[in-house]
Amino acid sequence: MSSYSRNAVSHADQMMEMKTRTPNGIAVLGNLGSVTHKLDGQTVKTRNVVKLIAAHWGEPAVYDTQEFKRSKASILRMFRMVACARELVYLPAHGNLKYIFPFVCLLAKLCRTRIHYLVIGGWLSVFIKHLPLHRFMLRRIEGIYSETERLLLELGEWYGFTHVHLLPNFRFLSPDRRFEPQHEPGHLHLVFMARVRKRKGTGMIFSLCDYLKTSGLSGRVSVTFYGPVEAEEEADFLNQVAAYDFVRYEGALQPEDITSTLARYDAMLLPTRYRTEGIPGSIIDAFISGIPVIVTEWIYAHEMITDGENGIIVPYDDGQKALNQAVTTLLEDEERLLAMKRKAYDSADRFSADAAYEILQTAIGAPPRR
Repeated sequence: MSSYSRNAVSHADQMMEMKTRTPNGIAVLGNLGSVTHKLDGQTVKTRNVVKLIAAHWGEPAVYDTQEFKRSKASILRMFRMVACARELVYLPAHGNLKYIFPFVCLLAKLCRTRIHYLVIGGWLSVFIKHLPLHRFMLRRIEGIYSETERLLLELGEWYGFTHVHLLPNFRFLSPDRRFEPQHEPGHLHLVFMARVRKRKGTGMIFSLCDYLKTSGLSGRVSVTFYGPVEAEEEADFLNQVAAYDFVRYEGALQPEDITSTLARYDAMLLPTRYRTEGIPGSIIDAFISGIPVIVTEWIYAHEMITDGENGIIVPYDDGQKALNQAVTTLLEDEERLLAMKRKAYDSADRFSADAAYEILQTAIGAPPRR
């Protein structure tokens, strides 16, 4: 055996020894938002994955990809974490997958670390279309966990991936949650909770506000925005809010306040302009809170929403008139609104942390006995 081969084997053996000294052998690599402190779909899902692992397997080793912003040298700590882990739970966004994943994958192979890629959103199948190296490497990791059935099928049909599994986005449900719908007769209180930006549909919402104003319904309908505002859109957004006396912006909600706050509303608006939106956490939050959603028909919408039952789906293209009509319908048909609230509440069970745990334990192994 050459000296190079002996050194490689020796290094791999050292890594395996280090893994046995890691408390549970599990590491999480993703965006936790520790630098910007912004909560969005990516940071919330990554934090929930860490919380789920900690609850069942013990605290994992964690590297927050936002640490790049603070110190480029911290990448050495990230690589050391990957090398020392037995199981790496990986939640990359576009840039991380394109530029960092090849190095993470090579190191994981050398150190016998198993990579479990938990996909955020529904963009992966299109993103890797012109990235043959990434497709080659993705075929060789332990597993890919898609939020949606359609993405799972695309990865299999387009690229022949056979190790893709379904793991929807999830939330932790309170064991004592109860269905207690709130509604003010004769009024409709609408809420938006997501990143506040045009691509999340704020333009359609303001067009709805114009419709409500001109049709004489603005005295019976309110619209409230929650969420971090994109800096480049902030001035324009706040000016638009100020143009209507029935519209408010209330800042970003803290996670512990989301359910109790959303429960005060009648329906959530999310006319997203992201066609490959995955399983939006804000819609899960709406279901937990017992309120239906009014959304545009992004490509995975029907996997979450049964049109007319737990929400209303309007056309992705040219859907403004249908959006306006959906709001009018819920305003005028209170019996239907209350029935949809009940359906929305019941829909939350599909997206519970308990359901995610059953899938994840199959991937990374049963938790240790306590």
